[in-house]
Amino acid sequence: MNKTNKNRKLKVLVVEDNTLNAKFANAILKRMGHEIDFAHNGKIGVEKFLENNYDLILMDIQMPVMSGLDATAEIRKYEKQLGVKKRIPIFAITAYAMEHDRDNCIAAGMDEYLTKPYRPVQLEKLINRVFYGE
Repeated sequence: MNKTNKNRKLKVLVVEDNTLNAKFANAILKRMGHEIDFAHNGKIGVEKFLENNYDLILMDIQMPVMSGLDATAEIRKYEKQLGVKKRIPIFAITAYAMEHDRDNCIAAGMDEYLTKPYRPVQLEKLINRVFYGE
C-alpha cells in the first residue's frame, strides 16, 4: 500500500477517449487537489507514461488505437524492463460490469476496478484507500 500524506497532490494520468467522462474525472480529481494529465487512447497513455512520472493512472478499457487492457499490459512490460521496484497503480474505469470483465482487468495488470457510471465518492474512496490507507 502506498500510504502517503493525504495533503500530497497526486499526479494522475486519465486515459479516456470520451470527453464527458474525462471532464467528469477531471472535476473529481481537481476537487481532491490532484494534478491531471490526459490521453485520449491507450497508445498515447503508454507514451505519456514513458515520458512522465505519475502517481496513478485511470484507464478506460474500450478505446480506439489501443485498448486499456493492451495499454496496461504494455505499461507493466515497460516497468519490468526498467526494473521499477514499485509499479504505478492503474485503476480500470469501464462500463463493462461483469465479473469476468473485472478478472480480465486484473489479469492485464490493473490494480483496481470501477464501473461507469460511478459517483464521485466512489473514486474518492478508492484513491483514499489505495494511497492513504482509509
